[in-house]
Amino acid sequence: MASDLNLNLNVVFAVSEFDGIVKTGGLADAAGALAPVMEAAGHRVKVIMPAYRAALSKVETVSIAGGGVRMNHHETLWFGIRHGQFRGTDVYFIEYDEFFDRGGIYGEGGQGYHDNSRRFAFFSKAVLETCRILDFKPDVVHCHDWQAALLPYYLRVDECSNPFFVDTRSLLTIHNAAYQQKTDVSQIDSLGIAWRYFNPACFEDFGMINILKGGIAFADKINTVSPQYARELLTPLGSHGLMDSFKRRETDLSGILNGCDYTQWNPETDTLIPARFSRADRTGKTECKTALQQRMGLPVNHHKPVYGLVSRLAGQKGFDYLIPALWRFLHNDVQLVLLGSGEPHTAAALEELAQAFPDKCRFYNGFENQLAHWIEAGSDFFLMPSLFEPCGLNQIYSLKYGTLPIVRRVGGLSDTVAGFAEHNEKGTGFVFNSTDPQELFDCLQTSLHVYYQHELFSQLQDNAMSKRFTWEQAADAYCSVYRSLR
Repeated sequence: MASDLNLNLNVVFAVSEFDGIVKTGGLADAAGALAPVMEAAGHRVKVIMPAYRAALSKVETVSIAGGGVRMNHHETLWFGIRHGQFRGTDVYFIEYDEFFDRGGIYGEGGQGYHDNSRRFAFFSKAVLETCRILDFKPDVVHCHDWQAALLPYYLRVDECSNPFFVDTRSLLTIHNAAYQQKTDVSQIDSLGIAWRYFNPACFEDFGMINILKGGIAFADKINTVSPQYARELLTPLGSHGLMDSFKRRETDLSGILNGCDYTQWNPETDTLIPARFSRADRTGKTECKTALQQRMGLPVNHHKPVYGLVSRLAGQKGFDYLIPALWRFLHNDVQLVLLGSGEPHTAAALEELAQAFPDKCRFYNGFENQLAHWIEAGSDFFLMPSLFEPCGLNQIYSLKYGTLPIVRRVGGLSDTVAGFAEHNEKGTGFVFNSTDPQELFDCLQTSLHVYYQHELFSQLQDNAMSKRFTWEQAADAYCSVYRSLR
C-alpha cells in the first residue's frame, strides 16, 4: 500500500449506516469497506453510529458509558454509549431510545420521520461528546452525508474554544447531493444553530434550513464519490441546486472514486452463481447465461444476447428515457431481464413491457440478492442509464463479470466505463450522452451490432474484466485528503 497510508492518524467515522449492520444505500457500502481498510493500514479508527433497533440486533454490544449534550441554551439530552466489534472494527453506538429505538432507520411506510433533522443533529453532537468521553482525540472526523453534516458546524462553532478538539479537522463525504434534508426555520433553536448563520452562505435555502448546505459551508474539506460527479456539482445542471455553495468551496472539493468489494462480487469466487469463471476461462459464463434463461422462463439460446438490469425504480435511474427506448429495441431478437423495486408507476411500466414481449422480457418486482448475482453473471450487457450517478457500483460489478455496461456519461459511470465509440477495441462498454430515448436506442443498437462481431465482443469483455477499482486505492486518496488537513 502507498506510503500515504502510514500516517497513524486517529480517525472517527460519523456514519448513519454501515454495511452488514444497517444499509439503505452506497453510504453503508463505503463506510463498511473504507473503515476496515484504513484500520488495516495502521490508523486508529472508531466508527460511531446511532443505536438503531436493527443495529443492536446485528451486533453484540456492551454499555460502556453515558453522557449528555446541550442542544441549545435550555436543553440537554442524555445518552448511553454501547461498544461492539464488527469485522474487526470498533463500533460505538449512540443510545437514545426516543430517537433510535424505532422500526426504521430514516422512516417507515415510505415516509421519513418528521424529526429526522433533530435526530441527526443530536447524533452529530453526541459523536463529539463520545470522543471526549472515550478520551479519543481525532485528527479527522470523517462525516458522511447530510446525517452528519451538522457536525462540522458544531466542531467549528460550538467547540472552537475546546482544547480537546484544537487539532481536529472535518471531512464531509457526500455520497449523493440530492439528499440535503431541508427543514423549517422554526426548528433552528432545537437544532442548536445560531441565527447569525441562517444566511445564504451557510444554512438558509429559500427560507428553509438546508442541513447539507451548512455542512458544505463549515467542513474543512468536502469530497464526493467520483471525480466526474465532483465536477458536475459545480454546474447548474448537476449541482442539485447547490452550485453556489460548491463554487465557494471549489478549492476544498475533490472526487474520490469508490472501491468495489471483490470478496462479494467476483465470478471466480462467487458462491451464489450457477458456475464460476474467470477472465482466462469464461466457459462458466455461458453456463450462467443458460441458467438465467431457464430461471426466468426465457427461451434457452446462448447465441441470443441477454440485457440485464438491477436497479432501484427511481427517477434518478433514467427510466423516463430507458423505457421508451426498450419498446423499440425489443423488436430485435434479444432478451431482457429486469430486477428492481421502488416507484409503483415505474414498476407498472416495466410490467407492461414484459407482458407485451412475453418471449423476450422478464421483470421481477422486488429485490433478491442471488438473482442480482445471476443477472450480473448471466447477462451479456448491463443497463445503467442513470440521470445522475455519484459513483455507482453495478457497472463496476458488471465489468468484473464480463457483462458490458451500457451507461450515460455522468458521474462515476463516466469515470469507470470506457465507451466503445471513443475507444473502439479498447473499450469496456457503451456510453451515451443525452436523455433523449433516440440516443439511448442508437447506443443499444450499436451494442447489438458489436455482439455479433465475436472477436471484438470477446476483446471488450477481456478489457472489462481486467479493470479493478479497490478500496485500497480509495483509502490512499482519502488519506491524502486527511494529510492535507493537518
